[in-house]
Amino acid sequence: MKFLKIPLKIISLLALIAISSKAWVFYNSSFRLDKIEPKELFLNHFEINILENNDLSTIFNQKYRFLSKGRQSFVFVSDDNRYVLKLFRYHRYRQSIFCNLISSFEKAKKYTTKIQDEKNDLYYESMNSYKLAYEKLKDETATIYVHLNKTNNLNRRLQIEDKFKKTHLVDLNEVGFALQKKAFSFKKALLNAKKDKKAFETLLSSFFDNLQSIYSKNILNKDRHVIQNLGVIDDRVVEIDIGRFIIKNDFNEEKLKKEATHYTTYLKKWLLKNSKDSIGFLDEKLYELTHNTNIQSNEEYNAL
Repeated sequence: MKFLKIPLKIISLLALIAISSKAWVFYNSSFRLDKIEPKELFLNHFEINILENNDLSTIFNQKYRFLSKGRQSFVFVSDDNRYVLKLFRYHRYRQSIFCNLISSFEKAKKYTTKIQDEKNDLYYESMNSYKLAYEKLKDETATIYVHLNKTNNLNRRLQIEDKFKKTHLVDLNEVGFALQKKAFSFKKALLNAKKDKKAFETLLSSFFDNLQSIYSKNILNKDRHVIQNLGVIDDRVVEIDIGRFIIKNDFNEEKLKKEATHYTTYLKKWLLKNSKDSIGFLDEKLYELTHNTNIQSNEEYNAL
């Protein structure tokens, strides 16, 4: 039996390492206050055109509970289940501990500089997308407010509860966030309407109506994971992932057709698995979008 002791010890050690690694990943992916601290990134780079005076005090006069973690933000839902608050994960845009350690070596500087440049580009792309969502696509994204710069007018320390049920106080003047109306999952809405052809086609029509509205403003979404990035509010389909919008300066009908076809690829694949009978309807709506939409030049749209 002695010969079994060494393998058992090795197996136990490997199991301990695996459990520890899993626990570390779980801990590292969870919400922490230091991850939402803008620090040097919060330097008033983004001029926001406040479109209206929203009564944010009512919206923020409640606790927000942890809902999920996205690539760009930690998502919290309000106690009344009507709003979602997306606190930006600023730590994604900073140099990693590893890069900081090796950056002191001359041969590593080129590598670390390249990595930081990529992070800087990602930061500006993300923030500009939030700005677009608020200033140009409020209805299409159910966006109520975005906070991209340090301010002194919000006067609110918001209570948020992380996934471990621990409560934190966050000064909204000091963090970046996007505030949206809470939407029902587009995927679940489609599944719920699967046996009701009219309701199913109404959802698909609303999807194309929203997409046409976005395209008519010379804007497109680089993230094409349609099924998971969309939601439904009062039977209206909206974009809920707002971190990858860009202005398309040279948008025209030919490029619209190509873009719309690519954008609906994942939706079509999902329908082939879940509702083959609706493919014909999707193709009809796609044809209408790509042939009947009057795409203005960027100059024409901005002149409106």
